[in-house]
Amino acid sequence: MEKSLPPSGFSMSRRFPIVVLYGSPFERGRQHGSLFSSSIRAALDALRERAGQPGWSAAEKVAASSWTYLLGQQPQIAAEIKGIAAGAGFSPLDIYCLNGFEFFDEPAPTGCTSVAVSTSAGAVVGQNWGGPVGTEEQLVLIVHCERGLQYTMITSPGTLGWVGFNSRGFAFVTNDLMLDRSATGIPSLVARRLIIRQRRVEDAIAVLRSIDHMGGRCYLFGDETGAVGGVEISPKAGVISLEGPAIVHTNHPVTDPLLPHECVDVAAAVYPSSQARLHTLNRLRHLLDGKEGVQRALSDTSGAPDAICKSFSADEPTQTAFSFIFGCRLMEAALSVGRPATNAYHDYAPVDPVLRHVAVRSA
Repeated sequence: MEKSLPPSGFSMSRRFPIVVLYGSPFERGRQHGSLFSSSIRAALDALRERAGQPGWSAAEKVAASSWTYLLGQQPQIAAEIKGIAAGAGFSPLDIYCLNGFEFFDEPAPTGCTSVAVSTSAGAVVGQNWGGPVGTEEQLVLIVHCERGLQYTMITSPGTLGWVGFNSRGFAFVTNDLMLDRSATGIPSLVARRLIIRQRRVEDAIAVLRSIDHMGGRCYLFGDETGAVGGVEISPKAGVISLEGPAIVHTNHPVTDPLLPHECVDVAAAVYPSSQARLHTLNRLRHLLDGKEGVQRALSDTSGAPDAICKSFSADEPTQTAFSFIFGCRLMEAALSVGRPATNAYHDYAPVDPVLRHVAVRSA
């Protein structure tokens, strides 16, 4: 049975902190690292502990090779990572490891449910982004201001960011896929920073076709023209397009070329709810007619705890950490911290980096 949104009086009022960064890539990184040095230290300590010394050493070797590639191919992103490292008091390779879960053998579960739909009011892109319980307490909106471009990333301190939108009316979301892996190329957090600078869906897809990927992913996009699109990516199969006026996705591949490359047992262990979430989202396609309809779909708790709006469960110990929806034509985002079924969405306009009732810390 479809679950409706709770009355507004019962919705919690939680908001992301916002940081606005200016300057060169290195300077923006330095500001980021300095502001969040304690959180970055805690994240690196936790990552080292999870990996163990053998796992950390192995990851450093993979990261070092990728870092050399990054220095030559994407020096501006490398400069920002160097800045984060300088501000937080770590080596650039430490920060790069924090940005490259592909460097490690253990999957980092972040189950997501995503939508990109072309409506009469323009393109709408949305996602419920999941993680371990409490992940939302460590998230921040970081607004990067450059000459002629502003882009906003929902970010864990020390990283380049998870999903985002820009002042050109472009937005993207991305889902993890348990596919084949490669020891060469760049991690997906770097790829995300490349596509966030784009203006059109086709530009983002062209960028993703031009780089070497280390693992499986799905990306969905929308732009101010009303266009939507998506891709599934496997290092072996390449970049496969997803098309249609309404594209929905969870954490398993849906295109024929990628199906042979799925690590089925790993996917079933890490994301056992993926098939059910996609089934429910397909059932709710009639709601996907605008931002409000996407909000209703992403707030659905059918099949809880392993629902679109996910709660912690023993089989899949993650829950929705935030919900993000972006209307590309008007360039307006709606953000919910935590599960949107119980936490109100709040509007945010990227052309004016001030969210109502939230103190903005300008670095």
